[in-house]
Amino acid sequence: MLDIQLLAFKAVAQKKSFSKAANELHISQPAISAHIQALEDRFNTRLLDRTNRKVTLTEAGKLLYKYALELSELYDRAEKAMAEISGTVKGHLLLGGTLTIGEYVLPPMIGYFKSLYPDVDLTLEIANTERIVRRVVQHTLDLGLIEGPASHPDLIFEDFFHDELVVVVPPNHPWAGRRSVSVKELPGHPFILREPGSGTRVVMEENLKMLGVDPAELKIIMELGSTQAIKEAVKAGMGISIISNLTVKIESRYNLLREIHIKEKPFRRNFQVAYNRHKFRTRATEAFLSILRQPAPFKLQSLVK
Repeated sequence: MLDIQLLAFKAVAQKKSFSKAANELHISQPAISAHIQALEDRFNTRLLDRTNRKVTLTEAGKLLYKYALELSELYDRAEKAMAEISGTVKGHLLLGGTLTIGEYVLPPMIGYFKSLYPDVDLTLEIANTERIVRRVVQHTLDLGLIEGPASHPDLIFEDFFHDELVVVVPPNHPWAGRRSVSVKELPGHPFILREPGSGTRVVMEENLKMLGVDPAELKIIMELGSTQAIKEAVKAGMGISIISNLTVKIESRYNLLREIHIKEKPFRRNFQVAYNRHKFRTRATEAFLSILRQPAPFKLQSLVK
């Protein structure tokens, strides 16, 4: 593997934080500082500027970071070549997932992957679509699994699952016994939604516009940063929402929430995996992609039953 000092430097450069780099490498923060100091002594130059708790690369640091990425990729290539000879899949896979995918899709998927490839270590970052895409562009994630529309010239996007957004209401709501509602009925009801820019919010707004409803007409009383928080607020009778039907299966089964379809047409979206066309893909990355590309890799459909 890479020299531990370069690994520490690369982690700090990517995380822009000594503490986050320490967490990623599972070593202490003083150890990270010692490795950076040793590198700066070796090259007789400052590599990082530390001001107001913010870490930035100096010009020398930017140059070394470029070589650290190249060395890391060279190591990945060597590891893949050796793995192909031995027939094993090893290494470290860096995954990113948006909130719905990270909370409801990836856990069973990662469990299935680990059952096939126990020697692969995985790190999962959960964030919104914008951040996950940015991290894949920056080569700091191997794969990004996203639920919102996105594009970038450096990235390749592949669909791997179809999802549907539904209206969710508490069981005592006047709509609770209905199978569907019209989008024309939505304005005027108190709504609890994800923050602007989230994948779920973007897909909902685009579908409303296509059906002639201005999203600004919705009576939004609260914006929350997680689907779980939204579900709890809806259960408490604070309002209704539009979220993925993947996320309410347990609540629906136990009559804690009711899911209602949109009458005019389903609010469907594709989950996508994004990877950088310029980043070398290890055997672990290729193995995870192969699972995503299978029609029913581990019966993902069971998640929506």
